[in-house]
Amino acid sequence: MPLPGIAQPNIIPLTSSCRLRRYDGHYELALPGYQDPAVYENSEGIFDKSKIPDLDYVRGMFTYLDKIGEVYFIEALEDGEYVPVGDVTVKDENPPIAIWRAEYRGRGLGALVMKSVIDRLRELGYKKIRGSTVYKWNEISLKMHLKLGFKVTGETENDYFLDLEL
Repeated sequence: MPLPGIAQPNIIPLTSSCRLRRYDGHYELALPGYQDPAVYENSEGIFDKSKIPDLDYVRGMFTYLDKIGEVYFIEALEDGEYVPVGDVTVKDENPPIAIWRAEYRGRGLGALVMKSVIDRLRELGYKKIRGSTVYKWNEISLKMHLKLGFKVTGETENDYFLDLEL
């Protein structure tokens, strides 16, 4: 929890079958997701197979994100139980979202999660999301950001940078 005196919710409902659950230290749940090429290429920008995230990478990432934002597992209801299908960090600079499981991609879940990030940041009194970074090859993520009102504020050879006034 990055904000002293601000309690991080344990659960943020998204729909009747999807929710965000507060990160509980079990970073190992994310390892299979971060070893999926769709995730490590589009989320991490990794194309070198020798640098595919391992458990140390995932642990370091979650440790860092847990210090600077509110980390949540994205969960979906399957056979009566919620199972993790991705992760998100609520923070006002470049909030990362990763949908680990292919069957949940392209169904609007990322937009739903980003809307919850926007709502949570508004609730906390933030006025802007800045520097949301989208790789140029990740057209689906770019479309989602633009649809939600983000504006491109800069770019490099590989990245777009987007901001959103809250």
